[in-house]
Amino acid sequence: MVNVLDMVTCNGLAASIDSIVPNTVHMVVTIIKIAIPIILILFGMLDLGKAVMANDEKEMKESQKRLIKRVLYAALIFFVVAIVQWIFAILDPSNANDSSTKSSCINCFINGKCTKVS
Repeated sequence: MVNVLDMVTCNGLAASIDSIVPNTVHMVVTIIKIAIPIILILFGMLDLGKAVMANDEKEMKESQKRLIKRVLYAALIFFVVAIVQWIFAILDPSNANDSSTKSSCINCFINGKCTKVS
């Protein structure tokens, strides 16, 4: 049984939802936004390091190309997630100048800012 204090409200929904769901979605979005670009860059650096240690000119050129591609992919992933969050923040009706105590679904899931059921 779910405790009432662990429930959150979401505009547009007839029922409250468990707070673990939006918090998990927010955590996954944050991991995608930060961890995946870091991992891509680290793998690119490792590939380049292996090529430098092997002292093979052809392998170094290929590793440089892969590193550049991975850095671009990392930036693309980071900025696509950030832009989607920004667009949803603009479209979020709770960002309007009203003193509503309820948070919207967008704000709850994307930014992790949910209003608890009282």
